[in-house]
Amino acid sequence: KDLISHAKFMLIVEKDATFQRLLDDDFCNKLSPCIMITGRGVPDLNTRLLVRKLWDTFQIPIFTLMDADPHGVEIMCIYKYGSVSMSFEAHHLTVPSIKWLGLLPSDLERLNIRKDVLIPFTKQDQNKLASIQKRPYIACQPMWKKELEIMAASQLKAEIQVLTSLSSDYLSRVYLPNKLQFGGWL
Repeated sequence: KDLISHAKFMLIVEKDATFQRLLDDDFCNKLSPCIMITGRGVPDLNTRLLVRKLWDTFQIPIFTLMDADPHGVEIMCIYKYGSVSMSFEAHHLTVPSIKWLGLLPSDLERLNIRKDVLIPFTKQDQNKLASIQKRPYIACQPMWKKELEIMAASQLKAEIQVLTSLSSDYLSRVYLPNKLQFGGWL
């Protein structure tokens, strides 16, 4: 009931492995106080309720750190807009102000990520992306739409861990601090 926090923002991390790496790197203490949450992939109901409760209580920015693939975008959309199966409860389970921090498809080119560490799309990826692009809320998000078009054009996807091809601690030392400091989210 009486939640107290000095957190400046929340970070929703798609994968538990990335979440654990950020904990190991002491990310929350090195940058600024924050709340990190992972749903370990597609979030369950309790994780979504927790995110909403924390947002209602603290009204701090919420960022998502997802893979640059259709599955990661789908997970982010569940937090922001809700799932199809629970659409009748969307207002209790979503936070419309959630921002897409990364990994953005445009980051892959901007950071000169080598093509050999990227993963080719499968037919399932193509179908998932096409489905997401048709959703009405995507039309209201021109920057998201552009990122999805970059993904569709390249037919390549990347996991967050691809950043280790730049350096082992690039995510916590360079990528996230720069994105948060300079506003690199959508």
